[in-house]
Amino acid sequence: MVEMLRRIRDLIRKSPTAKHVSTLLSGTVIAQLLALVTAPLISRLYSPTEIGVYTLFTSVVATVVAVAGLRYDLGIVLPKSHGNARLLRNTVTVIIFVVSICVTLFMIPFAGALAKWLGNPELAPWLIYSGLAVFTLSQVNSFNYWFTRTLQYRVISINRVQMSGSIAISQIVFSLCHLGGVAGLVIGHILGQSLAAGTLMWKGRKQVEGETAPSLTRIQLLKRYKKMPLINGPNALVDAIRLNGIMMMIGALFSTDAVGQFGQAWRLMQAPVSLITGAISQVFYQKFASTEKGNMTALVKTSVKLSLIAGFLPFAVIAIIAPWLFPWFLGSQWNDSGLIGQALVPWLYLNVATSPISTVFLTIDRQQVLFGFAVSYMAVGLGAVYIGTLLGWSLVATTWLLSICMAICLALMIVLAFWSAKKYDAEV
Repeated sequence: MVEMLRRIRDLIRKSPTAKHVSTLLSGTVIAQLLALVTAPLISRLYSPTEIGVYTLFTSVVATVVAVAGLRYDLGIVLPKSHGNARLLRNTVTVIIFVVSICVTLFMIPFAGALAKWLGNPELAPWLIYSGLAVFTLSQVNSFNYWFTRTLQYRVISINRVQMSGSIAISQIVFSLCHLGGVAGLVIGHILGQSLAAGTLMWKGRKQVEGETAPSLTRIQLLKRYKKMPLINGPNALVDAIRLNGIMMMIGALFSTDAVGQFGQAWRLMQAPVSLITGAISQVFYQKFASTEKGNMTALVKTSVKLSLIAGFLPFAVIAIIAPWLFPWFLGSQWNDSGLIGQALVPWLYLNVATSPISTVFLTIDRQQVLFGFAVSYMAVGLGAVYIGTLLGWSLVATTWLLSICMAICLALMIVLAFWSAKKYDAEV
């Protein structure tokens, strides 16, 4: 064991990629540990119904966040000049601000109608704050691309810990101070995101080594990376509607309590997913963006192999112990969450392999392939939930149907990634 640890340490020291992965992984591990440690407290301070409303709120926010920067945030990694990249990053901030204001203005008259359409009228007063939540989370995401570009992975790692801890601690403190219920969950969530966004914006103000004045104007940069909003934007929106639409459909077709059970299981299952993909995806996106033709297929193979190996043991264990572990960990009112977590295993295990390679389609200019897949993937996911309810199945049975269908789709995505990479390499 000592010899193995020594070899791992030497590998990390010698390999820049391994070093970057380990840096991000350390922050992801701590952030997930904070979420896991505080989960039993939050699940006992808040009811499944309250967490269900909160889950719907974050689902609405996440849907907008996916396109709040018009996907120009992905382009921050691409310019050769740091000056141009900084100008693009600042432009993305302006875009995010405008979108967030528009969300707030939209929610003032229409929050009630949207909440009713989602089957949860109690969500309405909290949707007014969704614009602020959109701005803070979108800023965190966009600045993460800036620090990925400049290889400042330690900043990203620390920020993940800060945001996870701030959200959880705020929600616990608010409940203990008699500001619980949905208010404590939503306000704590926004506060945690705001602290994380503010920290990244403060650290990102400093110029990096070799940074010069931008050689292009804002308009020229937006035109150069116009494929981001035109092609990747719809793709990101479709992905957001797929995932968050599933939550919304569960709320409308089952109940708010069911959303809470599913949402809590989903959050706990994100621990192994984020642990593995969070670090690998961030690092491999930078490598995919800088890899020359002829080497892309091998890099895709390395990413898939590394992800599947890293995820096998954690997901095998979860598949066995989730039905009794989740209720024991969260409390007796969360019995369904363990069965739902077990059902999610096939889907999320394949997601571990596809999350890092999803950026391949962007870097090799095959966004149209990814978009076609995303539309089909969304239709299958939403369709599975609808069919499950149409057949009168329970939420657990419906989740099994959903998970198996999505796993099959993701296996197809791996095939598409290899096919696209081979075509790209053949252009040498």
